Amino acid sequence: MAMYDADPIPTRRPVAHDELPQLEPGDHVRLQGIPGDLPSHAQLEGAYGRVVHVAGASVMLEMDEPYTAGGLTHRMFYGSPYQLKKVEPVGRMGARNLFDDSDDA
Repeated sequence: MAMYDADPIPTRRPVAHDELPQLEPGDHVRLQGIPGDLPSHAQLEGAYGRVVHVAGASVMLEMDEPYTAGGLTHRMFYGSPYQLKKVEPVGRMGARNLFDDSDDA
């Protein structure tokens, strides 16, 4: 028999969810971990990029360093906000922005 309007089952400890970064075009981000299980994804671990376009749970990045996939060199990468960490600028050197690359975790 189904239990309609049943009380929620209490958990032992509260479930903590990480807050997703609110990304906008132009934001600088860093990939957290390896984004997939393909051999080309291993070279993207910890890579930096700039957000070009955000559409729902899909983020298009222009990577700072090119990567090779399928024998071709790419600069654009499609990821999700779950894989990204927003990186804040800490200063400038000439006309170039400098970003904090320390690991907070």
